[in-house]
Amino acid sequence: MTSLVVGVAVLLVVVALVVVINVIMRRRGFSIPGKTVVRCSKGHLFTTSWIEGASLKAVRLGPTSRYQRCPVGKHWAIIHPVKDEDLTAEDRQALAEGTAG
Repeated sequence: MTSLVVGVAVLLVVVALVVVINVIMRRRGFSIPGKTVVRCSKGHLFTTSWIEGASLKAVRLGPTSRYQRCPVGKHWAIIHPVKDEDLTAEDRQALAEGTAG
C-alpha cells in the first residue's frame, strides 16, 4: 500500500512539474504546448509538436532544446523553439508557404 501511495505522489509531482514548465514557456512567449515554430542549429525554421514531458520523434535535452530531424535541411540537429515576437514577416510568410529555411 505504501508503494502505491509513493507512486501516486511521484506521478502527481511529475505532472505538476510538466504543467508549470508549460505555463512558464507560454508566458515567455513560446507557443508551447502544441504546434511550435522551431529553428534548427543550421538556421532552418519549421513547425513541430512540442509538449513538455512527452516526445515521440525527438530526444529531449531540457525545456528549450531537442535533438530531432530537420525536415527542411533533411538532417539531424538540435532545435530550439522560437518566440512568436522574434519571427520576421519573411519568416511567417515562408512558414505559411512551407518554404522556411
